[in-house]
Amino acid sequence: MSGTLQHFFVTTIRANGHDFKYPFHVKDLLDEEKRNSILREQAIQQGLRLGGKGSVAVGTLFAKRYSVFVMSVISAFSLYDIPLSIADDDVRFELNGAGGMRYETRLEKISLEGEKSVQRRSESTLLKKKMLLHLEPVLRAVADGTGASYNVMWSLVAHNVQQLYVRMVNDRKICKTDQRLAQIQEDQSIWLDEENKNAFTFAMKLHRFDHPEWQGTPLLIRRYCCLAYQVGDGGHAHGYCNSCPKLDSESRLRNLLQQ
Repeated sequence: MSGTLQHFFVTTIRANGHDFKYPFHVKDLLDEEKRNSILREQAIQQGLRLGGKGSVAVGTLFAKRYSVFVMSVISAFSLYDIPLSIADDDVRFELNGAGGMRYETRLEKISLEGEKSVQRRSESTLLKKKMLLHLEPVLRAVADGTGASYNVMWSLVAHNVQQLYVRMVNDRKICKTDQRLAQIQEDQSIWLDEENKNAFTFAMKLHRFDHPEWQGTPLLIRRYCCLAYQVGDGGHAHGYCNSCPKLDSESRLRNLLQQ
């Protein structure tokens, strides 16, 4: 599990008793002075400017990148039955020099493998509730510091959560066994359940890319552009993501086939 989380989600698991190596606590984002210092450095690394043109992109890209940590928590649980801690004191991060982030946390509990289905479902539901409570103040704080829309930021996180489950369900190299597939699908039903239509959830409606020549993993289209195209210039320009709503169908297909 540790290797998978580091490779795909740049998340390190720290053993109990070992010191964290990354400099920032997530709760630093709730302190205005510390938050602005972090976001300012992140903007510089991306060639953007906090408080000026590009400030909104700092916020939307933060949400998209922080969703990587969210996906690491989901993957640890759905693939390995291991809950990771999302307590503010346990979640740490550092900037990677290009505006992105690397994360670290601890195990919340030892593996739940072998637990009865009712207990496992209860743990999955609890983890989702903790994540919602964890994300709300973080995204609001960054929205306040950048001028980005909280709704847009939330939608970017929700998109990546949904796309992660789409990939896990459709790729047998990931789910591997029928039992694991069933567990992933149960977790998916919990995380994408619309419990309260008036609250922010991971279950917002997203359109699926539909093209007769695309036979790969189903691709969900984001509701909003993350503004990554504002990063860099010339030969280092980012361009639109494959899931960006700004792409037309043929351009999206070309990008996917070139991967």
